[in-house]
Amino acid sequence: MQGRTKFLPLATLLIALSPFIFSSCFTGVESTKKITLSKDDRKLLKPTEEERFFNNIEAIPLEKWEKGHPFYAADDRTLLIFDQQGLPSDIEKIALGGKTLSYQGFTTRLGADGNDYVWLTFSDGENAYNFNTGKRENEAMKEILSDALPMMVDLGMIHQASLLLSGKKLWTRTALWYNSEGDRIEGKKFVPVNIKSVQPGTMVFPIKVVFTDENNEDATLFLNFGHSPTDSRSFSHIFSLSDIRKKYPSISDEVWELICSEKIRNGMTKEECRLSLGNPTEVSAGHDYSQTLDLWHYQDGTVLWFEDGLLTRFRK
Repeated sequence: MQGRTKFLPLATLLIALSPFIFSSCFTGVESTKKITLSKDDRKLLKPTEEERFFNNIEAIPLEKWEKGHPFYAADDRTLLIFDQQGLPSDIEKIALGGKTLSYQGFTTRLGADGNDYVWLTFSDGENAYNFNTGKRENEAMKEILSDALPMMVDLGMIHQASLLLSGKKLWTRTALWYNSEGDRIEGKKFVPVNIKSVQPGTMVFPIKVVFTDENNEDATLFLNFGHSPTDSRSFSHIFSLSDIRKKYPSISDEVWELICSEKIRNGMTKEECRLSLGNPTEVSAGHDYSQTLDLWHYQDGTVLWFEDGLLTRFRK
């Protein structure tokens, strides 16, 4: 979560802090505006090892697709993106979800506006499926990418990810784990896992990574092929190539266990709370005669109260 610091008048801040009112009085409110880097600024930053690790997995433009290139239909609703004409009359019985569709080539068809538009043809071995790109040929060849087809996953990219990840030891950056049925389970962040396989995922998150944890239990994480530092489901946001614990030797084992489970307790530092819950969406900063006061707000309604940098109260 990306944080921003908000300037509040004294009266407004006191009202916001009313659940936590104590005997001291504020003498003022101070605020530091968070600086957001532009796209050009980000380009100048050295990419992390995790960002470089996944960079070679790239989508292929249509002009380089070969006949037979495989795609995975992520859902039965994938059928809806195709032209219904020419399909069997009992179309409701066609269950595309989980099937592999191979690219067969493209044709152009005259549109209502008098322009020719590119149509892609796929096959599941029984039926042919035609998809209208809505683009003219000179545009489609470069602008249609293999990772951008709705509700379809490029199996070539999944194969590349599998070669990179299968059998590798990684460390998680999220506790948002799932079981084999796709149900949410209690996971941990910053713990070592061993990657068993990489499979096509969902129409939202195309990569499904199956792993075993420290207890040899199977679990799953979903991610996408994005490389942007702001993409919360990219590889660099989901996994680390090294043990993150080693970067924080001053944090006790007891507190680190809380962090791994995304929990907090009074007495934790701002850094420890940030590691556990992520960056706040809003920060109110102030001080009284003797101490610095900070209030962190999270999008899910969680509120943290810090006095002189230590957590003293919280509401979840």
